[in-house]
Amino acid sequence: MNKPAPPKKALHFLRWFCHQEYLEEIEGNLLELYEQQYEESSAKARRQFRWNVLRHFRPTFIKSLTSISFITSDMFKSYFKIAWRSMLKQKLYSFINIGGLSIGLSCFILISLYVQHELSYDRFYDNADQIYRIYQREVGDFYLGTDLFATTVPELAPALMEEFPEVVHAATLRETNALLGYEESNYYEKGFWGDKHFFDVFPYSFVQGNPQTALEKAESIVLTESLAKKIFGNRDPMGQSLTYQNQQDFIVTGIIKDLPTHSSFQFSFISSILSSGTYVREMEQQDWNNNDFHTFFTLAEGTKPLTLQEKLPILQDKYFTRKPRHEHIYMVQSLLNLHLDGSKNFDIGLKGNPKYLSLFSFVAVIVLLLACINYMNLAIARSIRRAREVGLRKVIGAIRWQLIGQFIGESVLITFLGLLLALGLTYFLLPTFTYLLERPIELNFLENKFLLPSLLLLVLVVGISSGSYPAFFMSSLRPVQVLKGKIQGKISGVRLQKWLIIGQYAAAIILVISSFVIYQQFQFIHNKELGYNKEHVVTVSVLDRDIFKHIDVLKNEWFTHPKVISVATTAELPTNVTSGTVIRHINESKEGGFEVYRARIDFDYLDVFDIELLAGRDFSAEFVSDPEESIILNETAAKALGWTPEEAIGKFVKDHKKRTVIGVVKDFHMHSMHMEIAPLMLEMSLDYFAFIAIKVRPDNLEGTLAFLEESLGDYSPYPFEYQFLDEQFDRLYQVDTRLGEIFGFFTLLSIFIASMGLFGMAAFTAEQRTKEIGIRKVLGASISNIVSLLSQDFLKMIFIGFLLAIPVAWYAMHQWLQDFAYRIDIEWWIFALAGIFAIAIALFTISSQSIRAALANPVDSLRNE
Repeated sequence: MNKPAPPKKALHFLRWFCHQEYLEEIEGNLLELYEQQYEESSAKARRQFRWNVLRHFRPTFIKSLTSISFITSDMFKSYFKIAWRSMLKQKLYSFINIGGLSIGLSCFILISLYVQHELSYDRFYDNADQIYRIYQREVGDFYLGTDLFATTVPELAPALMEEFPEVVHAATLRETNALLGYEESNYYEKGFWGDKHFFDVFPYSFVQGNPQTALEKAESIVLTESLAKKIFGNRDPMGQSLTYQNQQDFIVTGIIKDLPTHSSFQFSFISSILSSGTYVREMEQQDWNNNDFHTFFTLAEGTKPLTLQEKLPILQDKYFTRKPRHEHIYMVQSLLNLHLDGSKNFDIGLKGNPKYLSLFSFVAVIVLLLACINYMNLAIARSIRRAREVGLRKVIGAIRWQLIGQFIGESVLITFLGLLLALGLTYFLLPTFTYLLERPIELNFLENKFLLPSLLLLVLVVGISSGSYPAFFMSSLRPVQVLKGKIQGKISGVRLQKWLIIGQYAAAIILVISSFVIYQQFQFIHNKELGYNKEHVVTVSVLDRDIFKHIDVLKNEWFTHPKVISVATTAELPTNVTSGTVIRHINESKEGGFEVYRARIDFDYLDVFDIELLAGRDFSAEFVSDPEESIILNETAAKALGWTPEEAIGKFVKDHKKRTVIGVVKDFHMHSMHMEIAPLMLEMSLDYFAFIAIKVRPDNLEGTLAFLEESLGDYSPYPFEYQFLDEQFDRLYQVDTRLGEIFGFFTLLSIFIASMGLFGMAAFTAEQRTKEIGIRKVLGASISNIVSLLSQDFLKMIFIGFLLAIPVAWYAMHQWLQDFAYRIDIEWWIFALAGIFAIAIALFTISSQSIRAALANPVDSLRNE
């Protein structure tokens, strides 16, 4: 009767670590005990044997490190020489491996730098983890697709400090742009209104001045170093007087260091909020219903923000003087989450997109994975050439771990060479990548202390992962079979190799399909009827309110120019109507009605933007009541009131007063196509406007713009800021367009990497079947027969990859399109086109090697047979 065999791995582990002096005795005792326990229970005996082996794994019985070392320094040098000579000998495969890895690593590095930059926002503050802000949910008040609002009442900050001891400091702030004048020069700059606690919450580094008192008094202003240098040159700016908005004199009370690029807040100055008329008025009224400001605060260490959030309803119960139309719920958010959160209306700070961050990270991993698959495929394919090398090494005493170390070492060496090439490629591509992402991304080893260690770790991870399977596979070969030549069929038919090619092309085809869908959606957006004219309309931002007094004179002057067709003033452009109000039927209670967007316009608005009037009339100077009593609705608003366009004419509605509907316009897209067309009310506003819209003739635009700038300069010292309306429209999809461009770039790279791998595999296959091809040609096979023979297996794998890619790509793009209220349908031909594109590239790649092999002289291939 045969003795029961103990667990092999446990026994091998014991023999590997145990010192020879103790091995025989320990092994004998453990085997004897195992046989005794086996008679009672085989499972229990195996568990106990493994446990007994682990119990002996202690310093007393373990061999010295030198005795178990399986790669010496001399051996390492030998392996390095072998790897280097192998690379030089196999130039094509080395080029494909290093080239593919360098492209994959370069993409990975670029996206990693972008991700690192996005995640670093606002972490430069010493107290960054203690800074929070209050935002609010106005339940049911959906505006621009959400009922979350970043703005709060100005009274909130002092109330937080008064009511909650865990709030250390709280500051009220608001974005602003201002014209700063000094002597004969004017500077239009971006800044903030801030109260006296601003620098307690945000501890910016002061170069001059005292942060505790810098904003204590009205008409105080703190400048950044660069702005102070621009205005005052080498003179001391402290105590100097600046003209603010061409009206008040502000005193410079402090200079702070320039803000880092990874700051959500980008500004050139902070002025005392006590000089803001809106702030002073609202603080006097103590109404708690005008949400125009932002509230940030620092929380005491050890306090949980959710604990504070649960207490915030106390403020509403205590301070709200009248019940708001919608329930307000105050909520707490960390400053560290501000940059990647674009879900709130009227928010501040530069915004990133967490969805695109995840998507780009996924694409980076996919591209790098494709490069690793190339290496694995070619390494497995070439393993037949190195099988005898492995056999001979084993015969002369090499153990398996030494062989694994050799092959993984070669993989790490190739990856390291790929990294060196990738760094050069990254440096070359970085300006383009920075431009596309609109982020100041840098490859700086001195400032980014984690960059070099991370890259070295990346080399190890990629090298080990891509070389692991070939290493373990080759090291498992038996010397007897290798030296007798009995393993050729086993190696060349490895299934993993085929599945890697299938997976590689499936990933590439998914990216191709996604790129086609993204492109089609953007074409749909740009070609869709918008309901207004966006071509050849110049929109000038009104920065100076004194322009209100001169607008009639300015319009008359502009009309004298032959290239100016019409001019309108408006508070909202048709590309982005953001103002809102509530309207209701004339007899409906205040609790009724519904919310509509509101555009405040003049008599020429519909004419400038070619907005179609479906029923009724336009505003007219002939009707004195139009500015105060008349409104125009869009189709959606009329329908929400229960009227057709014709029925709406002459009807009365209420917002804050009684209005008469004099016209109904055709619906137009007043927001991006991420949102459905909403109800809209057009009303007259002759005493306030934010933009002047000028429809011009398309020829000699430079001359027309120069004329507009010169004439406006006669009435205002403010800069001439303008944009064409079609540029405003494009800005609505700027993030999406950027996604499409970057996605397309990585799609091309993925196809290129996959094609490189396929080219290498095709070249290797043709080389391996040289004699077979020669015999077939001698027997009468044509070139087309040979090409078909060599191509059909690869095309089958690519077709399978295409079938696997279809459902994944459809699901991913279906989910992406859900973000658009107006979107394309994913048609079958998009998949067909992507499949034809991928197969055509693959066929071209394979055929280049197949035709070369088919055209070879059969005599040369059979000469050595």
